[in-house]
Amino acid sequence: PPHLLATARFFRRPDTLGRRGGAAYSEKMQTVPVCPIMETENMSEKISPKDVTVLSSTMLIPLWAKAVEYSRPDALLRDKEAARMLEMIDYDFAPFAKAKASQAGCCGRAKLLDDMAQRFIAEHPDAVVVQLGAGLDARYERMGRPQVTAWYDLDLPEVIEVRRMLLPESGNVYLGASMFDEGWTDTVAAHGKPVLLVIEGVLMYFEEAQVQAFFQMVQRKLPGTQVVMDALFKRMVGKAQYHDALKQMGEKPPEFRWGIANADDVLKLAPGSRLIEEIHLSSICGPRYPLFLRLLYKTKWGRENMDMRMLRIQL
Repeated sequence: PPHLLATARFFRRPDTLGRRGGAAYSEKMQTVPVCPIMETENMSEKISPKDVTVLSSTMLIPLWAKAVEYSRPDALLRDKEAARMLEMIDYDFAPFAKAKASQAGCCGRAKLLDDMAQRFIAEHPDAVVVQLGAGLDARYERMGRPQVTAWYDLDLPEVIEVRRMLLPESGNVYLGASMFDEGWTDTVAAHGKPVLLVIEGVLMYFEEAQVQAFFQMVQRKLPGTQVVMDALFKRMVGKAQYHDALKQMGEKPPEFRWGIANADDVLKLAPGSRLIEEIHLSSICGPRYPLFLRLLYKTKWGRENMDMRMLRIQL
């Protein structure tokens, strides 16, 4: 199969819902400059995955992709915070340089979801936005710190602790919890405002029944919520070993468990939901892909069967 154009997300224990970015992998670490990015103020205070085990390789892949993109003249997006954070981490990013498709895919996906989120905010300036499985993504800063009612970045407590070390709150609020816990929905519902959930690189690691349970929880606790999300193509389920970045890890990667054939596969999990937008990832990344993928995505079959989808859905 062709390389998957998806940011890798890793869940620390398979028996814990929402457990991402754990210490499942042991790597030899060293500092290798990979792109001419901006200097940080305290270069002597780098953190290492050897000491902060929540910084797994799969958590760092999207950060690396956006940092590399920052210095490109033809950048799909510019994430100054990603470039800054990369310089604060003592890690050998060199093996990921081979993952050219995923590097562009990570950035194209983030850009498309940023744009979808921006359109929702333009329609609902008083919105409450929640980024679920936030990891080290600086979406709030990248989008110019939108003046919404509230912006929450949610991830597991140990991830939020590291996030605060690298990217302190700057008008947004961090929530340390699993996305499957209902408690955070009460915090969001208390505002009484339109709600947008941003879910990137997360749902593909759960079984369909778990994804369905999540959507139905949101429908029950936050009726009328909109979601912007990525969706893996079904043919990649069970084939994480072919992912061009994940396979650089040197050990068996976390497996992809959920994918879709089309948007209807998402809508059926949340009865009464409707599709607002659907965009194929190749629409923005096409010129940056290796030749085989460029040719594949010029075909209708390739776009329908082997391309990731960005979706905006009303639950």
